[in-house]
Amino acid sequence: GSKADSFAAPTTTTPLRNQRARSLKPDRWIEAKAEAVITSSLADRLGLGLGDEIAVVAPPSTGWYSSDGRIGDVVADAQRGYRVSGIVDDEAPHVWAHNGWISRMATDDKAGVDGHWLVVGDAPVTWAQATSMNQLQAFAVSRHVLTEYPADSELYPVPVDINAVLLQIAGIVLVGALGTALVLMLITPAFAVSTDQSRRTLGLAAATGATPADLRRIVNAQGTVIGAAGGLLGAAVGVAIAFLVDGWLPPGQDFARSFPWWIVPTGMGIATLLGLITTLIPAASAARLQPVDALKDRPTPRRGAKPGRAKFFAIAGPVAILAAVVAGVLSLAGVTPTPEYTTPGTVPASAAISAVLLVTTVVLAIVGILLLVRAIPSLGARLARRAPVASRLALHDAKEHRSRFVPAATAVLVTVCAASYFIVVTGSMTANDRDRVGEVVQGGSLALGTDIPIGNEIDRLVISDTIDALHDVLPINGHEPIYSASNQRDASLRFGAVQPLNRSCPDGLYPDTASSTETGAPLVCTPDILAYSPSLSVPWWGGTDAGIMDSDALLATGMDGAAAAAAVLEDGGIVVNNAARLSADGTVRVALSSDFLPTEENAEQFVELPGAFLHGFAFAATVSPDTATEIGVTDWEYVGEIVTADPELTPTQLTEARTTIKQHTSLVRMTEANSYRDWGRDSALIPIALLAALAVAASAISLLLAKTQSRRDVTTMLAVGATKHFLRQFTLSQATVLLAAGIPLGFIAGIALGTYQIAWNRATGIGGAWIETVPLWGLQAGLGLTIIGASILAVLLIGRPTNTRITRTID
Repeated sequence: GSKADSFAAPTTTTPLRNQRARSLKPDRWIEAKAEAVITSSLADRLGLGLGDEIAVVAPPSTGWYSSDGRIGDVVADAQRGYRVSGIVDDEAPHVWAHNGWISRMATDDKAGVDGHWLVVGDAPVTWAQATSMNQLQAFAVSRHVLTEYPADSELYPVPVDINAVLLQIAGIVLVGALGTALVLMLITPAFAVSTDQSRRTLGLAAATGATPADLRRIVNAQGTVIGAAGGLLGAAVGVAIAFLVDGWLPPGQDFARSFPWWIVPTGMGIATLLGLITTLIPAASAARLQPVDALKDRPTPRRGAKPGRAKFFAIAGPVAILAAVVAGVLSLAGVTPTPEYTTPGTVPASAAISAVLLVTTVVLAIVGILLLVRAIPSLGARLARRAPVASRLALHDAKEHRSRFVPAATAVLVTVCAASYFIVVTGSMTANDRDRVGEVVQGGSLALGTDIPIGNEIDRLVISDTIDALHDVLPINGHEPIYSASNQRDASLRFGAVQPLNRSCPDGLYPDTASSTETGAPLVCTPDILAYSPSLSVPWWGGTDAGIMDSDALLATGMDGAAAAAAVLEDGGIVVNNAARLSADGTVRVALSSDFLPTEENAEQFVELPGAFLHGFAFAATVSPDTATEIGVTDWEYVGEIVTADPELTPTQLTEARTTIKQHTSLVRMTEANSYRDWGRDSALIPIALLAALAVAASAISLLLAKTQSRRDVTTMLAVGATKHFLRQFTLSQATVLLAAGIPLGFIAGIALGTYQIAWNRATGIGGAWIETVPLWGLQAGLGLTIIGASILAVLLIGRPTNTRITRTID
């Protein structure tokens, strides 16, 4: 055995301050069986010193099991006293004592306790040896296996959800395509303007013997060098930041060895390649330059340009989008939630067709949108023949400088699309989480429970002390107790809600999420894997899923619909979190049994009570204390308190409450609402805000490039009498054309892609039922107004006209 038993923090102490010993190993101070060493964190929290006495109490068994196996059952309710013989520096609350107390109980237990062994030797434990131990139902953890990872063919086959694999493929393709498009579209306009401004220099090179291929190589070389320089600088900054972050990593990790160094040359290579790709279109324009036209500083007309090209793009774009819709519908028609066993890291063969359809959907949608953007300047110029002069000039400028306008408009489109997509997914995910998680509070309330339940009276005192600490820093105005049917083996009777007799599922099938979360919805029965089974977000370990509380406690939860449910509770009814438990007349069948979870099969008797459905509540069934007594449930377990405040606590105050509790005690846990707002937590808005800022930056960059490219035209306008007011109108019109080309299509694409993903999730059942598609229209409108307003402000700052005349010189 080990030299010392290690325990959680003690629950009772006799405080006495004394001098402390520091910086020694715990086992050097433990001389007698009744001596123990504690950490400085525990000593500071409890006011302990050398020579103090400490009582270590093992909590009652809660019935929960983890990797520790049955040890909780074995040591339940055991107690032992120690004298503090040493204190070591450590931030965690720990106690060390001589081996013998817990190990003896584990040895004497006849049912057996899971054992853990540390195997030490000169040779490592290999993967072959680990698999041979697995056949003996033993698990092995070996550093050698983790550092010398076996080949995929040697790994165990694992069940792979085909739909999850397909969704991952689609996500990688979508993110990769949008990310690459965004980078290309933000950089390409700069090279296009640079090439246009270097027209006379390139013309001189052509006049002195440079071939079109030479001109193309000149521009490509610029992009390649800038891309390589940017990649090198980015890699250096990234590695430097990574090594700075290394200071916050847990000790003992070899950062230099674990750092993925392959990513540095890979990133530099990608940056260099992107630099080259962004110059392909400007390089092609440079190769078409005629020396005479270039020296006269005028563009060379494109040969073979067809007047109907704009119509082709305008038709081809919608056709590609329609084809994407068809491919998307076909991909949804072939989904199946059946898992398939395959080697890790491989795609199941049965997923190939759906994977192709998914990728095709994304690619066709992107191509269709790009074609539409390409057609907008020409179509806009034709439709706006009677528009104001400034608008017509802006459309003409976009048409003549497509190499700048199309990438810039696409960059705005991509960022708006990504932000809108995130909003749809975030809103729908929040709604889906509310269907998947059972909570005890919503809004600005919080719930407290004991991390290690000891007994009703002790737990109540510990939580009451914590509430007093919260009252000192927050506007706490009340708290209400929560009880549960006891989970102890000797409890006489427990209760649970079961389905109505005339509205139940066959054996092996259960109500789905829609049937369970919508009152009056048709009953749909599904296998257990797809059935409604919400997880619990509660701050306690004990109790059962049957709650006991009065109407005031239910009102304090702040749950939507709590008022109506509290009225039913007050009248002697029962509140359920599953609508399928309600009968047509509004009553609920209640099973009474001495088993841990009363069901139709083990019920000793049934009663019918008036019922109410409370969506998203943690307890499967809840009654008042009076009703519990009337139906014969008299063994209750105190599990926690609902704490309220006036006014309601804000997210910042809830964080402060959690910090206060952590500083005050390690014996109390806290939970709050998982989704404070319709989009969950405010941190969910960070990527949306960053994308909005990127859209504004794309607009500003495009307008700066347009201002640079049109300086000579503006100078000519000033020379022939154009006013500053007209020049402002012209700049605003340029911004309007750019935003009109990017924002509407971006919103349409983002909402469509988000809706498609939610439809896929709904069809496959990945991560829940996904009953609702929630676009969060208010947030979408706020996103659009923010981008437009910030872009207009940028225009007003950037596009201020000047009387400065431009001197025509060599570039």
